[in-house]
Amino acid sequence: MRWQDMFLTGGSLVLMVFFFLLGQSYSAEKPRITLAYSTTGPTAVGLWMAKEIGAFGKYGVDPNLIFISSSPVMVPALIGGDVQGGIAGANAVISAVSGGASIVAVASLANRPYLRLWVHPEISRIDELRGKTLGVSRFGATTDNLTRILLRRIGLEGAVNIRQLGGTVEVGLAFRHRQIDGAVLATLRTDAPYRILADLAEFGIQYSMGLLVVSRDFYRRAPETLENIMRAYVEGVAVLRDQSQKERALKAIARYTRLKEAKPIEEIYSDAAKYVDRVPRVEPEAVAATLEFMGKKSFPVENFADNSIVDRLVREGFIDQLYKKR
Repeated sequence: MRWQDMFLTGGSLVLMVFFFLLGQSYSAEKPRITLAYSTTGPTAVGLWMAKEIGAFGKYGVDPNLIFISSSPVMVPALIGGDVQGGIAGANAVISAVSGGASIVAVASLANRPYLRLWVHPEISRIDELRGKTLGVSRFGATTDNLTRILLRRIGLEGAVNIRQLGGTVEVGLAFRHRQIDGAVLATLRTDAPYRILADLAEFGIQYSMGLLVVSRDFYRRAPETLENIMRAYVEGVAVLRDQSQKERALKAIARYTRLKEAKPIEEIYSDAAKYVDRVPRVEPEAVAATLEFMGKKSFPVENFADNSIVDRLVREGFIDQLYKKR
């Protein structure tokens, strides 16, 4: 064989091996996905921790985490394929699904409210709220729903005024200027004196604070990828709830929220570690009030939620094993 032929034959072999290995690397590449969160509060911390500890990579997914400012904006992003999954409020998800949107919740990240009733110091008893005014961000928002649920629970439904103010910053300002007597919030951002009159979770209130939602098309096309996302997420929550990993969690919270002061970072961590659920099922009781306030009390939970992945992880003992290791 001429040396030129040997060169060509050898070169072809090298190229074949190169392209084979290149093809293998592409086939083994983790699927690129985007997950969004519409809150920088406690319900997002489990997602951040899964990214922080490398749990997504461990289960073969490589998500880009982005912030989308509101749940209603999340829906078209999901439907359009701009994001593959996201954290959104139950009311936005239910409204979208009832309107024909092909999305589904695969988890509820916290089923107990981490909100508190903040009032002026001179109010020391629940019954003193009668005739007073409580501020909410917007009618139909989480703060509004939970304010009404609390008033119903304490027997003051219809006896307290509710004022819409626009956002949590505006609520804090209205409180400072005594335009309202109190508010139901996770944290009241104000330098005015206050008293925490009630912790809503202590009243036994169940309320979904955030759903992990995907498009049904993504669920149908990539069920294994979605299950691996859930495996990574619940592992992130296990680390979040591990007291020995507190400093790691605080750093993650500071990075994603861009907060500088230690106090609000610590508050988010404390609520997340206490209220983010280790088993993130969409519980009917936790969405019942939202359905009622939306006038959709008879709307089946199965229309907008699917617990099959979480239930499978429970049956396998996957979640229990995560906590036995800690």
